[in-house]
Amino acid sequence: MTIEKLKYPNFLIIGAGKSGTTSVYNYLKQHPDVFMSPVKEPDFFALEGQAPIDPKDDPEQLYYYPWATYKLSDYKKLFENVKNEKAVGEASTMYLYKQDTHLRIKKYAADVKMIAIFRDPVKRLYSRYLHLARENRLPSENFNDAFDRNSIWWRRDDLVQEGFFYSHLKKYFDTFDRSQFKILLHEDLINDSKGVIKSIYQFLEIDDSFKPRTDIRYNESGFVKNKLKDMIIGQESIIRKSVEKISPKLVQKIRSSASMQKIVTKARSKNLEKPKLQAEIRKRMINEIYKEEILKFQDLIDRNLSKWLE
Repeated sequence: MTIEKLKYPNFLIIGAGKSGTTSVYNYLKQHPDVFMSPVKEPDFFALEGQAPIDPKDDPEQLYYYPWATYKLSDYKKLFENVKNEKAVGEASTMYLYKQDTHLRIKKYAADVKMIAIFRDPVKRLYSRYLHLARENRLPSENFNDAFDRNSIWWRRDDLVQEGFFYSHLKKYFDTFDRSQFKILLHEDLINDSKGVIKSIYQFLEIDDSFKPRTDIRYNESGFVKNKLKDMIIGQESIIRKSVEKISPKLVQKIRSSASMQKIVTKARSKNLEKPKLQAEIRKRMINEIYKEEILKFQDLIDRNLSKWLE
């Protein structure tokens, strides 16, 4: 049986979640030489051949992927509007940790370039917790439940276990040439967003003189303060859903406008409460869950990650 090799995408953002992938996706979309799939997280290489799970059969939301693309034919349609763009990509954070994803990528797109952004795994997990709080999808009310290795925090692979970066990336490094990877840290993006984006442009071999707008904070998380206000301006707002049904093109136009996005994201952020993680919980989580992975990961990527151990 002959395996079809995909022309597109020629690059992927493979994760990690809550580490800046949404921002990079949106910054790249601004570049005239870049085409990003209209669905940010198609998840095809992670979920190919599977069937969508009915929510009523998945009360723990272990397989909650209503946005996903499961068929090759549907995945190829995401790139049917590619014109003359040199860099054609998509961003699916699931690719980092889902079993055998790296093998499916190798099967369909062995030469693809990959961008991976990593964040202090405790901060990443807490940000994920706040993200699920914003969506009213908390796995449990208490963040401390993450210490229970029999809990949902461990059964769901996008929670505690997504932060095992060494184990996840090692599989990729063992499968592909390292020259195919651009490895970044979340703190790089925060401290020098323009420099990081320029380095990504260079990695993708496109014009690195282009300057995107990087003054928008995408996908912020937290507990919703005012639920009525969230129904109006939130990511799942009634207004957005209504406009999308009436005029999908208008919603796409708003999404493609950096100025409009800044207004919307700023308003949403003001309606979010972001309690700080207690220092003693952080320290315990490092020592009991992530320390060994962090030490091996810093050697793997040759970066000093001592700050992640504090």
